[in-house]
Amino acid sequence: MKEFATTGISTVAMLREIAYESGLEVVDAAVGSPVDPPPAVVPRLLASSGTERHYPRSDGSTAFKEAVLGWLTSEVGVDLDAHQVGATIGSKEFISSLPLLLARGRPDRDVVLIPPIAYPSYAVGAKWAGLETYRVPAKTDGTLDLDAIPEEVARRALLFWVNSPNNPTGMIESLAPVAHFGDRHGVIIASDECYHDFGWTREPESLLGFGVSGHLALYSLSKRSNLAGLRIGMYAGDGDLVQEIALARRELGLMPPGPVQAVAAGVLGDREHVVEQRRRYAERLRLVSGWLENLLGVPVRLPDGGIYLWVRAPEEFNQDGATLGVMLARKFGLVTAPGADYGDARFLRVSMTISTKQMETLASRLG
Repeated sequence: MKEFATTGISTVAMLREIAYESGLEVVDAAVGSPVDPPPAVVPRLLASSGTERHYPRSDGSTAFKEAVLGWLTSEVGVDLDAHQVGATIGSKEFISSLPLLLARGRPDRDVVLIPPIAYPSYAVGAKWAGLETYRVPAKTDGTLDLDAIPEEVARRALLFWVNSPNNPTGMIESLAPVAHFGDRHGVIIASDECYHDFGWTREPESLLGFGVSGHLALYSLSKRSNLAGLRIGMYAGDGDLVQEIALARRELGLMPPGPVQAVAAGVLGDREHVVEQRRRYAERLRLVSGWLENLLGVPVRLPDGGIYLWVRAPEEFNQDGATLGVMLARKFGLVTAPGADYGDARFLRVSMTISTKQMETLASRLG
C-alpha cells in the first residue's frame, strides 16, 4: 500500500477508480451528496408555484424571505428584517464568489482567512478573486489560535471564513472570539453554518448571535432537506453587506429559480423531516465509526456535529490518509476523501451520505 501514497493516488477520482477495479459493489462516501428522500411535499410545490413564468428575484421572493426570517427566529434564535437576508444557488457558488464581490470596493484588503482544516472552496474563492489565503493556526485543542495571526495579515484581511460544525472535522467552534477579532480589525466574518441542524454533543452557535455588524451567516437546504440537486440556500446578517452582495448578484444573474425558492419557503417551516434526517445521520455515524474502529484497531471519534467521520490513519498506514483510503477502496469498495484535500494528510473523511442498502453492504464487509 505504501507505493500508492507516493505515486499521486490521493485524489477521490483515483480512489474511486481503485474501488471499481476491486470488482465489489462500490460504496461512495467521498462526497457529501445526500441520498435520502426530500420532504414528500416537494414535487407538489415545484409543480404548483406558478413562478416559472417570470424572472425570479435574485435576493429571494417575499415568500422565501418570510420563510427564512421565520426559520432564523425559531431555529437559530435571531430576529432579522427582510433586507438582511438573501437567496443563493446553493452554498458553494456563494462561498466561491463572495471574496470577488467584496473585494471590488476594498482594494487595500487582499487576504482571506480560513480555518487550518477546511472545505476547499474557501481557498478557491480567494484564488479566483486574486487574493491571498492565510490558514489560521490551530491550538492544541483544535480551536482557532487568533493570537497567532500576524498583525500585518490582520490589517490586510478582507474576509474571515469560519465553519461550525466544521467540514470535515465535525468540531463545534466558539464564535465569540472570532466575532471580537472581526470587530477589532475591521474584518468581515463569514460563518458557514450549513450543518447547523446537526449538532451532536451540543447545539452549534450562530455568528448572528453576536450581532450582525460586519457579520454574514450562510445556510443551505442541501443537507437538512436533501435538496442538493435543487441548489438553494440563504445568507443573512449585516444589512449593508447583504444589500451590497444582493446588487452584485443581481447584475451577474445569480438567481435561484422561482419554483425552487417556492420549495424552500414550503419546507423551511417543517421540522419533522429534519428530526428524521438527524436520526439517520446519528445512526450511521455510530455504526460506521464502530465498524472502522474494529477494522483499524484504533479509536474513531464521533464528531461534535456535522455528517462526517474524520479518521486518522494508524501507524500501519504511515499515518497517511491516502494510503488508508487505498486499502478501504481496494479491499472493501469504500471510497473516501483524503484529508490532504482539506489541509491534513494524516486523515481521511467519510461522509454519512450512505443509503440504507449501502449500509447493509458495509455491514456485511466491515461489521
